[in-house]
Amino acid sequence: MNAMRPSITPLDIRKRTFPARFRGLDRNEVTQYLDVVADDLEELMRTLDELERENVRLKEEVARHREGETSLKETLLLAQRSADTLRADTEREAERIVAEANRHADRLVQHALEKAAEKEKRIRELRVERKNFHLKLQGMLDMFQQVLNFDKEEEDLDHSVAVMRPKRKDGEAV
Repeated sequence: MNAMRPSITPLDIRKRTFPARFRGLDRNEVTQYLDVVADDLEELMRTLDELERENVRLKEEVARHREGETSLKETLLLAQRSADTLRADTEREAERIVAEANRHADRLVQHALEKAAEKEKRIRELRVERKNFHLKLQGMLDMFQQVLNFDKEEEDLDHSVAVMRPKRKDGEAV
């Protein structure tokens, strides 16, 4: 499950610092933005944890339904074997009971299959949500990379510009 977890944590984002540069970004704005990003990532990670717990719970519920189905089928087979050994008078009564049990079993099996289908649908939806989260996070990371690349280009441009300063005369302060 951790394969979808980002390698950067909200704490990493909060602790990240950037060196001061001439004509650089406003440190307060960068810090505020990183705090917002860290808060968003923290919320997404909480949501992912909740979805993972829900996924585990749903899988366990599906397993319980399947166990119930198996148990029900075994009970039905036992009832049918017992009916074969009854006398002719009780055989009609046993057939009625088995038919009723079959209807009930069919309803229970159908209900269990519907529940399993619902759970599988929910799992697919959770996978789509997880994929969407991954895509959104990747988009955010790409955007941050573009910002970093832009900052580097700006820094390179700043270093390439020659600053003209007047020469000092003896005794003058600059």
